[in-house]
Amino acid sequence: MNKKTISPFFFNSFPKSGTHLMFQILTGIHSVRFDQNLHLYEGVSRQLAEHQRELEKLRINEFLSGHIYYSTAWAKLLQNLNMKQIFLYRDLRDVVVSYNYYIEKINAPLHQYFKQKQLSKKERMLSIIRGIPELGHQDIHDWFSEFKGWLTTPNVLSVKFEDLLRSEESLDRSVQKIVQFVTEDKKENIDHTVIRRAKENISTQDSATFRKGTIGNWKEEFDEEIIIAFKEKAGQLLIELGYEKNLLW
Repeated sequence: MNKKTISPFFFNSFPKSGTHLMFQILTGIHSVRFDQNLHLYEGVSRQLAEHQRELEKLRINEFLSGHIYYSTAWAKLLQNLNMKQIFLYRDLRDVVVSYNYYIEKINAPLHQYFKQKQLSKKERMLSIIRGIPELGHQDIHDWFSEFKGWLTTPNVLSVKFEDLLRSEESLDRSVQKIVQFVTEDKKENIDHTVIRRAKENISTQDSATFRKGTIGNWKEEFDEEIIIAFKEKAGQLLIELGYEKNLLW
């Protein structure tokens, strides 16, 4: 089983959805590896040829990661390369909280803008939710909508970040699906030592950007005004993604 070969694949995620946690799970599967210094962004048409070249460089037991918008062109690219994709996403309310803390400590695109404007934590979160038109930064609904098409694309395994943290049983089920997806083993033939190793490879201490990794942290951070703003922009999207049954939260 140690000599198992895995076809190259692509790992895609919506920003601040637990990317480094998934890195740890994936690199715990057999001898799977990736280039930590290479991460693809956006996937707009002008980048397609460059991204194709990078994907074509992948060899057995390798994957490439990125935050890539859905497009028929990118989906066709993966199809032509016969390459699978794992897509990771998260409750967008917790994304807002995580992204806010990330921008605060990392020199990300919005860091200088927020610093110059001297925005409070609440004002920063409202900006992330509502968007910043002067910078071309979309609101939270439109931002996720750039990725949403992957949820219904064939040969894509969609994973909720919460399913990796909800419980030990939920983590087991999710890791089994991931292992089965990348190894192409049938469920009855899966090597459960591989699942155990993938889980044992998880260490939140090794990630510079993994803050708390909790579920529902937005409840501690959102006040009524922020909740109303989020419902206006992406309340229905939360229902569509299965995070809420209605707007009464």
